[in-house]
Amino acid sequence: MPVTLKDRLQSGPVNPLFYALYVRDKGFTVSEECVSCEKCTRRCPLNNIEYADGRPVWKGNCTHCMAYIAGCPTEAIEYKSNSRGRHRHYIGTDE
Repeated sequence: MPVTLKDRLQSGPVNPLFYALYVRDKGFTVSEECVSCEKCTRRCPLNNIEYADGRPVWKGNCTHCMAYIAGCPTEAIEYKSNSRGRHRHYIGTDE
């Protein structure tokens, strides 16, 4: 279904505000389970994750696709308390 001009006018002013207030990468943390495999950096489609001192660091350009949470083999990445202790589906790749 194509996006119409009406759709753009309705959502256009809201999107920047929504992203500024709700879609942030400040809530991501990394537990001691991290083995520094750097899979999260390769999984992020926006190249928003870099490594510093053997740990992932988010650079502020996140859309919450959660690809790196599903791709972490040790479940070391958490988002606030929302993911802590919850079942995850590991999505491996042919890396």
